[in-house]
Amino acid sequence: MKALFTFFALLIALSVFAQQNISDARSLVGQVVTVSGIVTNGNELGSIRYFQDGTAGLAAYGSSVGNVNRGDSVTITGTLKNYNNLLELDPVTSVVVHSSDNELPAAEVISVDQIGESFEGQLIQINKAVFTSSGGTFAGNTNYPFNADGKSGVLRISSSSPIVGQVIPTDTFNLVAICSQYSTLSNNVQTGYQLLPRDMDDFISTVSVTFTSPVSVQDISKNEFGLSWETDMDASSEVRYKLPGQSDWNYIKSEIALTSETDFLHLAYISGLEPASIVYAQPFSVFEGDTAFAPVGIYATQSNSSGEIKVYFNTEVDQTLSTGSLAENIGSALEDTLINYINRAQETIDFCIYNINNSGLSNVSAALNSAKTRGVTIRFITCGSTAHLGTYELDSEIPVLVRPEIQDGGIMHNKFAIFDASSENAEKPWVWTGSTNLTYDQINSDANNMVFIQDQTLAKTYQIEFEEMWGSATNQPVSSNAKFGADKTDNTPHIFNIGGNTVECYFSPSDNTNQKIIDAINTSDNDLEIETMLITRTDIANAIRDAKQRGVEVQIITNYVNDNTTTVNDILNQTLAEGKFVFDDNVAGILHNKLAIIDANFAASDPQVITGSHNWSNSANDKNDENILIIHNAEIANLYFQQFAERFTQNQGNLYVEAETIDLADLKIYPNPVTDRILISSSEIITAIQVYNFSGIEISEKQQIGSKQTEIGVQNLSSGIYLLKVNFKDGSQNSYKIIKQ
Repeated sequence: MKALFTFFALLIALSVFAQQNISDARSLVGQVVTVSGIVTNGNELGSIRYFQDGTAGLAAYGSSVGNVNRGDSVTITGTLKNYNNLLELDPVTSVVVHSSDNELPAAEVISVDQIGESFEGQLIQINKAVFTSSGGTFAGNTNYPFNADGKSGVLRISSSSPIVGQVIPTDTFNLVAICSQYSTLSNNVQTGYQLLPRDMDDFISTVSVTFTSPVSVQDISKNEFGLSWETDMDASSEVRYKLPGQSDWNYIKSEIALTSETDFLHLAYISGLEPASIVYAQPFSVFEGDTAFAPVGIYATQSNSSGEIKVYFNTEVDQTLSTGSLAENIGSALEDTLINYINRAQETIDFCIYNINNSGLSNVSAALNSAKTRGVTIRFITCGSTAHLGTYELDSEIPVLVRPEIQDGGIMHNKFAIFDASSENAEKPWVWTGSTNLTYDQINSDANNMVFIQDQTLAKTYQIEFEEMWGSATNQPVSSNAKFGADKTDNTPHIFNIGGNTVECYFSPSDNTNQKIIDAINTSDNDLEIETMLITRTDIANAIRDAKQRGVEVQIITNYVNDNTTTVNDILNQTLAEGKFVFDDNVAGILHNKLAIIDANFAASDPQVITGSHNWSNSANDKNDENILIIHNAEIANLYFQQFAERFTQNQGNLYVEAETIDLADLKIYPNPVTDRILISSSEIITAIQVYNFSGIEISEKQQIGSKQTEIGVQNLSSGIYLLKVNFKDGSQNSYKIIKQ
C-alpha cells in the first residue's frame, strides 16, 4: 500500500511540475507546454479557442479544440508558436475538459491605449466606445475601427461569427471582447492588435433606446422616398435631412403608426423633392430623454431618365434560351460601342479605367480628344500599377490623375465612365461600367461584359465616387485631397429606382461590397449562376454552399484552379455535383467577368444580376477601388444567362434550365419543361392557343377550342424557350414561358 501511495504521489508531483501558469508559458515559444484555464469563446470565432487563468491568456488552434465550449475548464498541451504575432498552441496534442459551464473570468476594464501584449488572449472591456463609421449590418472577415475617449482601436468580425448580419450599433456602448493580434511584421508587439467580440451581448448599450435594424429605403419616386427602421422601444419616428450645399437641416416627425406590442417599427417619408435629387438624411428616435441616431445616409429620388439598360458581351451566347430579348455578342466591337457614347457626349465625360492601351484597337483616346475639341469637359483617372499607355495619347489639356502605388497595396481597378451627368436634359446622362479593360486581349480574347445605363441619378452617384478620388469637384484634380482605397468613405446612394427597376450600386472598399454579394446570394430561391474570374473569399464560398443546401440549383465557372484558394475549391467541390463547378480551360482567353445571376429561371422570385469590376477577393474588398451593380430585372438576368449558358457548356458544365411551374388557382400548364405534349387546364373556357419562338414569331396555333381542358403538341419544336399564349372566352389572354427539351 505504501508503494502504491508513493507512485500516485510521484505522478501528481510530475503533473504539477509539467504544468506552467499561462504567464510563464508565454515566454516558451517553440516548446511543448501544458497549461490550464477557463475557455472564453466557442465556435463563434471558428477553429480557435482562447482561455485564461489568473495570470494571463492564450489561444489554442485546430480541430482538437473544436468541441471545447465557452466556460469549459481545460488543460491543454501543445507547441507554443507565434502565428502572425499571436501566441497560440498549435499543434495541440492533448485536451482535457475537467468541467463545463464555469463562470468566465471577469473582463478587465482597460483604456484603448492599454490594448497590447500584456492583455493578448484575455477578455477585456472598453467603455464608452463608438464606431467611427456605423450603420448597416456587420460583415464577416472585416475590421471595424472604433473610438473611445479620443483613442482609436479596431475590432474584428470573423466569417463564422453570429454577429454577421446583425445591426452595427450607432450609439455609445461598452465593448467586451477578447484581445487578439494579427500582424505580418516580425516580432511585432506594438501594432496589429484587434478585439474579437463573440456575440451581440458583447455590445452593452449605454442608452435607453437603440436601433435594432439598419435604415432601409422604400417607395422611391421622382419626388419622395420612405425610410424605415426598428428600435427596441416605442420611440418617436423622426428624420433630419438636407440637400448638397445646404447648411441647415430640415426636420420631419412621422405619425405613421406601425408599432405593435412586440415590434417597434418606424416609417417616415421625405417629400417635395425634385427628380434625381441626392439627399442626406439621418433618422432618429427619442425615448425617455434619450435619442438614438442612425448614421447619416445618402439617398436619391428617381430621375426623369428613360432607365434604358444595354448589355454587351464579347463571347458567344445561346440565344435559344432567350425569354424575349437576345443577348448580343459584339466580339471585338466592345470599344467601338464605348466610342459611340463618347462621340455623343455634349457636356462632360468622367473616365475611370484601370488600364488603357489602344494598340490594335479603335482608339478611345482619340475619341476623347475629339470630344475635348468640340467642347466637352473631360477628367481622367487611371492606376499607377499599370502601363496605361493610352493616357499618353490624350490631349495635353485633358487632366489625368494617376492613383499612386501605396505601401499596403491596392489598385484603382474601376472601369467606368460618366457622360453628361449634370445635363438639364435627363435623357443625356449615361453610365458605362462592367469588367472590360481597354486592351487588345481584354477586347478580343478575354471574356468580358459591358453595361450602359441611361439614368441621371446613377450618373450623379458615380460622379460623387469619381470626385472623391479626383480630390475636387472642379476640372482639375487636387492630389493632396484625393482619396483612394481604405481612405474613401461611404458617401453615395446605394438603392435606386431606375426605369421602375431596383438597382443597387456599391463601391469598394468603403461599401463592404463582398457582404453585398453574399446578401444577394442569400436571396436566391431557385437557381444561382456564377461566372467570375476568381473566388478567394471563404465567406462567399460558404454562402454558395448554404444556397445549395437549401435547394438552389448552383452552377459555377471560374478561371483555372490556381486562381481560387484551396479552401474555396474544397468547399465548392464538396458541395456541388460533377459538372456544376467547372474551370474555364476549354476556351481561349481569360475568364475576366465578375458576375452572378440569381433566379434567372424563376421570374416569380427576384431575378437579378451582379456585375462590375469587383473581383471576389480580399484585395478587392479591402484595398482596391472597385464598383458593382446589382440589377433587379428578369430581362437583364436572362441576357446574362444566355451568355453564361454558352460559356458554361463550352467547358463541359452540366447546364440546368427550368421554367417556373405554372400552377395557378385558375390555370395549370404541365409538364414544364416539356418534351412531347403540353396539357392545359383552366377554370375558364379556352378559345385558342398560340406558340411563339424567342423572336416573337408565331410558329403554331390551335383555334376553336371551346373547352376548359386541351393539349397541344410540341414534339416538332427544337429545344429552347417559347411563349405560350392562352386566349379565353371572355376576351382575356395571358402568356407563359415554357421550355422545350
